[in-house]
Amino acid sequence: MPAFDRVIDPYAGIAELYDLEHESYDDDDLDLYRELARGSDRPVLELACGSGRVLVPIAAAGHDITGIDSSPPMLARAKTAAAAASVAERVKLLAGSMVEADQVAGGPFGLIIIALNSLLHVTTAAGQRRTLASARRLLAPGGRAVIDLLNPHPAFLRDMERGVRHEGSWSRPDGSRVDKFASRQVGPADQQIETELWYDIIATDGGPRRVAASYPMRYLHRSELELLLELTGFTSWHVYGSYELDLFHDESDRLLVITT
Repeated sequence: MPAFDRVIDPYAGIAELYDLEHESYDDDDLDLYRELARGSDRPVLELACGSGRVLVPIAAAGHDITGIDSSPPMLARAKTAAAAASVAERVKLLAGSMVEADQVAGGPFGLIIIALNSLLHVTTAAGQRRTLASARRLLAPGGRAVIDLLNPHPAFLRDMERGVRHEGSWSRPDGSRVDKFASRQVGPADQQIETELWYDIIATDGGPRRVAASYPMRYLHRSELELLLELTGFTSWHVYGSYELDLFHDESDRLLVITT
């Protein structure tokens, strides 16, 4: 049996594995964020910046950017990535919750990014509302916020509950192999997605090790998200279904909002 390491902070034990997985991620969203940042001479803020997948390329495009995240291991990887890309002088990293993002210094910001389902890691409606209110208070006049969420249409939610699934294999620099497995349960009453992840690491000598992580997410439908935006002081926005800014429809992959 493989050694089994369960972690409390869902990213404390998998930060390196998260980056390994996302090396092959199709970064279509980065072009959108770079274009939005280009329209402002003010600094950028990313809430839940993680290990810097979005933050570092924005800094490399010439923008000052602040990132806030609640996971110290992910922030440590973001710091290393910024240094490796020679953009550390443009990057400020802060440990904290995006729910209380309005405590962040360095604003107002011309662009606030909440990328790739990050808002869903705030697992109550009240917390999501506070996060958006914080973002609104930090925006400069004429600034924009972009919020990228999964679109929880019925077929998507049904598909999530297909039992344990193998979601990918990756090779590490040391020659070991990582296999990712996931199981998700959807609770429509509370709009919760409970996720269990298992990463099986097979060393070059064949010795296995398993790292487990789990976390809840609270999904949002378009109507609720728009109501939250209105309640938190946003006055206008556009809703899209992709990073190419296709019109949103019932089965769009993404629920993407850009405030105006």
